[in-house]
Amino acid sequence: MEKSRVRRPRRYLRSRITRKLILETALKLFLADGYKKTTITMISKQANVGYGTVYSHFKGKDDLLIKILDGFFDVFNTLLLVPPTFSGYQEAWDNYRELVKTFLNLAEKHRPLMMALHEALEHSEPIVEYWDNIKNNFIKSIAGIIQQAQQQKIAKPDFDPVKAAKINVLLLECCFWEVVRENETDIQYLGTFITNMIYEGLFIKSP
Repeated sequence: MEKSRVRRPRRYLRSRITRKLILETALKLFLADGYKKTTITMISKQANVGYGTVYSHFKGKDDLLIKILDGFFDVFNTLLLVPPTFSGYQEAWDNYRELVKTFLNLAEKHRPLMMALHEALEHSEPIVEYWDNIKNNFIKSIAGIIQQAQQQKIAKPDFDPVKAAKINVLLLECCFWEVVRENETDIQYLGTFITNMIYEGLFIKSP
């Protein structure tokens, strides 16, 4: 009885170590070779674990990439889940600017991984669903900011917040990929420009 109590935590620890090793190996390969060229066989060989061992921890290549992306998008996803709280035009601007800055910083700081994501979006339905989920949460967050601003009478009342948010996110997604491709390099300027453009179109500045 005592032995089984000792063994169980050790097996669990070994499992955690193996899982971490597989994730780290998969990340290195995605960064070096991209999504399409990376295979489970390559991951298992480089991690020095059995092919079946990879599948005992993950559903496949898409699941691995999603788990890796979760780690990088964690801060942004957390921001999206926080209900907007602000009072007045400037605080609403700051709230929105923080979302934009965090989103674009991911594109700038993690270009190779985002390139792998971009490639995966052309080949994988689960990755498309994953990205759509991020965008839908982004839309909800921005719509929440706009709705609250309308209630405070600092945003124009004659437009649909959800439609406005969708257009907003489409624009930001285009900018995101432009940053990934290094066609846009001044992230601070881009983030402030987009924020000002959106706010001047939808919001009402206090006199």
